[in-house]
Amino acid sequence: MEYPLATHHATLGAVLRPEGDGSVPAHYGRLAAEYTALVKHAGIVDLSARGCFAVGGRDRTTFINGWVSQHVKPLVPGTGVTALFLTPQGRVIADVTLDCLPDEFWLTTEPAASAIVHKKLSPLVRAGDFRLTDLRATHALLGLVGPAAPALIESLTGAPLATWRTSLTVEKVGGGTESLPVFAHERLCIGHAGVLVVQRPRYGQPAFDLFVLHEAAVEVWTHLTGAGATPVGWDALEVCRIEHGTGRFGQDFDETTLAPEAGLGHAISYTKGCYVGQETVAKIHWRGHDQTARRLTPLRIASDTGTDTALPGKGTPILADGKEVGQLTSVVRHPVTQEVLALGYLRSAVLAQPTALVVDGRPVHIREGAAA
Repeated sequence: MEYPLATHHATLGAVLRPEGDGSVPAHYGRLAAEYTALVKHAGIVDLSARGCFAVGGRDRTTFINGWVSQHVKPLVPGTGVTALFLTPQGRVIADVTLDCLPDEFWLTTEPAASAIVHKKLSPLVRAGDFRLTDLRATHALLGLVGPAAPALIESLTGAPLATWRTSLTVEKVGGGTESLPVFAHERLCIGHAGVLVVQRPRYGQPAFDLFVLHEAAVEVWTHLTGAGATPVGWDALEVCRIEHGTGRFGQDFDETTLAPEAGLGHAISYTKGCYVGQETVAKIHWRGHDQTARRLTPLRIASDTGTDTALPGKGTPILADGKEVGQLTSVVRHPVTQEVLALGYLRSAVLAQPTALVVDGRPVHIREGAAA
């Protein structure tokens, strides 16, 4: 399929790459500047390749609450959470964001998980009062990322972001309450276009998801760039992701991965009650203190700065004393520092007693302070 802004990206000189059902801007010919915009100013990226669904009907809350790993019933319009779809064995089949609107939930997920989510939810249409709509048929999804993003949104919309809700108090099964962090959202106008603006921090930066009708997408994009946002491709966003230590479904974790292995505890409630996969993740959390045999780990691979062009690929073994102790999942050369940054799974025993690590004959170091 062709995403709504495809023609506009071509006029901006975007270099495209396949993603999901179509192609997205990989970059606009200036990767270092695009990365800098994301971490120093504000970048605007077309996220329309992400799976986006509207879920409606009287049974929507009950059905979704039984599937996902996070609280759903306490959500009120204007709030949302991150959650997981799991197998009965606690393995990840999708990570999603779930936003509560007055009559619907809007759900977004990685391109690699879009078909999986649709397959899981489609049978519910026949099971009760439940509607499932693919929002990509009508909406583009834009991401505004960077330290200047909040001020930019406020200046274009007049929205007082400081008043937006950041948490809900929810009841725990068995008694008591706890605080649930939430994403706030509001329907606003940018220019003459109506936009659902969702506060969605991304890779350590302030960020917003903007849902806009196809016919208004270019108008909103133009207002954002006119206000100072830099057009950014997916390559720069990937650098930020790997630098921050955040895994991505289809790249760093999938249906073979236990949620705690990939550092996804923030998307799990251990107190909400029954959902698919709960028993396994609860056992790991309460009995095993979230200990698993391996962990997704942020890494740095030694490199002659800027000279070796070939980077190790996904699945490349990580060795210690000549024995495999893990595998790489994501690798990127930083466009500013020229460092080779990576994510990979390491055995927990190695993390407990650090030892010299090697990939393709090059030393590997664990990056301290990154998210995973």
